[in-house]
Amino acid sequence: MKKVLFLAVAMMFGISSFAQLKPAQLSDQHQNIKATRVKGAVQETMNFSTQSNPSVAPHASKSINEQVIGQTRYDLQTNGSVQNRIYLYPDGTIGASFTYGSLETAFAERGTAYNYFDGTAWGANPTARIEPARCGWPSYAPLGAGEIVVSHNGSTGLLVSKRAVKGTGSWTTTTLIGPACSNGTTALLWPRMITSGNTIHIIAATDQAVSPAIWKYQGLALACVYIRSLDGGATWDAPRILPGMDSASIVSNLTLGFSGDGYSWAKAKGDTIAFVVGESWMNTFVMKSYDKGTTWTKIPVYNLPPITAFPTPRVPGTDGCYAIALDNTGKAHVCMGRMVNSKSSGLIDSIGYSSYYPYTDGLVYWNESMPVLDSTQMGDLTTLDANGQLPGYMVDYDASGVIEFPTVASGTWPFGNYYASLSTMPAMTFDAANNLFLSYSSCREDKIDATGLKLYRHLYIIKKDNGSSTWSTATDLTGNVFHDYDECVFGSMSYTTNNNIHIVYQADETPGLAVRGDATAYGDNFIYYVNIPKSEIGLSGVKENQNPVNMNIYPNPSSDYTYIDLDLTKASNVNVTVTNLVGQQVMYKALGQLSSGSHNLAFAVSTLKSGIYFFTVEAGANKVTKKIVIE
Repeated sequence: MKKVLFLAVAMMFGISSFAQLKPAQLSDQHQNIKATRVKGAVQETMNFSTQSNPSVAPHASKSINEQVIGQTRYDLQTNGSVQNRIYLYPDGTIGASFTYGSLETAFAERGTAYNYFDGTAWGANPTARIEPARCGWPSYAPLGAGEIVVSHNGSTGLLVSKRAVKGTGSWTTTTLIGPACSNGTTALLWPRMITSGNTIHIIAATDQAVSPAIWKYQGLALACVYIRSLDGGATWDAPRILPGMDSASIVSNLTLGFSGDGYSWAKAKGDTIAFVVGESWMNTFVMKSYDKGTTWTKIPVYNLPPITAFPTPRVPGTDGCYAIALDNTGKAHVCMGRMVNSKSSGLIDSIGYSSYYPYTDGLVYWNESMPVLDSTQMGDLTTLDANGQLPGYMVDYDASGVIEFPTVASGTWPFGNYYASLSTMPAMTFDAANNLFLSYSSCREDKIDATGLKLYRHLYIIKKDNGSSTWSTATDLTGNVFHDYDECVFGSMSYTTNNNIHIVYQADETPGLAVRGDATAYGDNFIYYVNIPKSEIGLSGVKENQNPVNMNIYPNPSSDYTYIDLDLTKASNVNVTVTNLVGQQVMYKALGQLSSGSHNLAFAVSTLKSGIYFFTVEAGANKVTKKIVIE
């Protein structure tokens, strides 16, 4: 739980990049670790090259603007693909949304929180939803001169909230009723919405239950339906299942339907619209329309292998986290988290449980010029990397050639449980020059929480220039002292850009989730807005050597004494500086010359006020900073 709220002011942070030469291996001990999930999955060893990545070094010219724009204790923003939650308007104003809730565990007040940047400053952190009823999973977009949010209420349909002028005035909310399922429910869940002028496009899932009988719509449990309005939401076309997404095309011995949040929209290009859809036991494909949603074409992205017997072998596939963007010619580009799955039996697993391998890593890229992916390609990370189809993966920060994890008890994972790849949650956009920008969340091998048992995820950004077949180096947007020990997830990128890329994401001090998965203690989660100049993305600032200083600080939180385990690769003159949240020095120790090897340093902290502090160890020309909470 956060002990001190970060000041809601714009801050400039140094950031760092790393050269993505080759992915490192996962150790053999993780290869066959399997887990169970409901309608989803994660984990495995990878046959990566053992060539090490160089360590990260600060790049002094790089900086980002960042600000807290909201706070929530409800921490599950999505089950898979991240909603479009932010939009940069042509006049430089910005609207942003997220799922808000403060009263665990029922969260009766849950709904869409909204904040607005008027060109000068963001508003105060929102403390209430914009809708009149409990809801969640908002998608945000412009609508004419105003704006629109679509969310689900979990009972009767979707809530459509609009106002005529962006950033000001009252919201008007109406209910968009879904089609009746076999039990009569009209609920629609997990919506995704985009707009093009005054036209609104929505995809959402019908509801289901497992007991006493599975609810279905036109033969599908969790059917994915498309809904359109051509007049700004005054009237709506009837919800419909698109050709190629019906039960005849989807139902198999592996699945009865889609998964929640297993789909994502691209920004419309005139009358051309597209979304990507799939899940762990379904082929991944793009649905594309060239006439504003009247007719559709199904484009395969990844095809599962034929499954003829159970239990299945290990099947490389996706984790249900997708992003899609249309370039300036209208060609679709897709990124998806990679996942290895297995199944013990047929259909009942699809609705109930399936298995996944939590140590699976890799973010996979595909575009319409490439062949359809199959399980052989999805399992061959070296080839994916060589083909420019592996833009994101965990970084070997200590340059050991192997990704290392904390040792944990059987049945637990040394990272937050999102039922997703170790590198996932992609978001993408093209700018006017047809350059592609991609953000994603990835576990950091070198950032471990205070328990010593879980790695933190950080938010990265990478780009591919127009006409290039290669990706830039990746930049850790959260690689600074304020976020070193934060879990940074659920990044959503504005479809529009100016000189900067604009993103919102969620951060808190505890890896994983309280709402599901890890079921960690509820705490304060902060919604950050961040922008970064496009010119700064991909600059390396790399040192081709290991960090000669390694430190671990414990206990954390602390109230009496804290200790630093310090490892030096060579003898160095060592100083320790302690600063508070606003950068004021509150403690300094000159330790003089220390020999190479391991050292244990003790510091009395009982005189410090409760709050967040930063311990910085300087060893010669090298520096390491770690955050600590004083209770």
